[in-house]
Amino acid sequence: MRFAIGFLGILALYAIVVEPYWIRLRRFDVQIPGLPTQFDGFIILHLSDLHGRVGAFLRPSVRQAMEQADVMALTGDLYSVTLPDVHIASYLDALDRRRLFYVSGNHDYRYGELKTSPWEPGSCLLDNRAVRLARGTAGIWLAGIPDLVKGKPNLAVVLEQINTEETAILLSHRPDAWLKHEAQRFQLILSGHTHGGQVRFPWIGALVRHNKLPGNYVSGILSKEGHPTLVTSKGLGTSELPVRFLSRPEVIQICLRTAPLI
Repeated sequence: MRFAIGFLGILALYAIVVEPYWIRLRRFDVQIPGLPTQFDGFIILHLSDLHGRVGAFLRPSVRQAMEQADVMALTGDLYSVTLPDVHIASYLDALDRRRLFYVSGNHDYRYGELKTSPWEPGSCLLDNRAVRLARGTAGIWLAGIPDLVKGKPNLAVVLEQINTEETAILLSHRPDAWLKHEAQRFQLILSGHTHGGQVRFPWIGALVRHNKLPGNYVSGILSKEGHPTLVTSKGLGTSELPVRFLSRPEVIQICLRTAPLI
């Protein structure tokens, strides 16, 4: 009994003190049929669910990845009720706004209104917007929607802005955007919100998935014929309880690759 109690104590200590700060940088190569050759190797650095945590900004590997990225995608949930807003805002202000795009998450709303201050996203805000990124004569679209529950997403308005047949990528805080019929126009969706379950157990998986996608999906790549590729980040922070277990915080480096049209 004493051994069992001690072992559980060690696991609890790990989940509170170690894993929430054990950030990893992951890389995914994502093949997109019809992607212009000019965008082969285009890198998107995906940040999500900061919840006030700034540890990733201090890591040399992440800072180097930020410098190398063509764009940085920030998919919501900036602050935490237990950490000072001004701290994370100072790090966000230091990012290159010409390469930063942000969509709102559920924790970014107060009394039904988007609240990001003291950080002001300005032109970085991609809620219900689409922008064309050009390389020479070729281009791809980067679009975004606000949180599916707390915000007022309007994919129809977004699609009206995409006036070419070029590759389109969608930023959405919640991975459930993958289930939307209008989302089939996109080749890639980047999301967060789930924290990878935040607490997972061997052979069981995540106790809470925070999405309605099929199976036990909570993070990583989801590919299904006839649907866009979905990449969901485990994010960097925690909500409700400040613990993580078998769901390390992460920053994702996504490298776009050309693939032949089917």
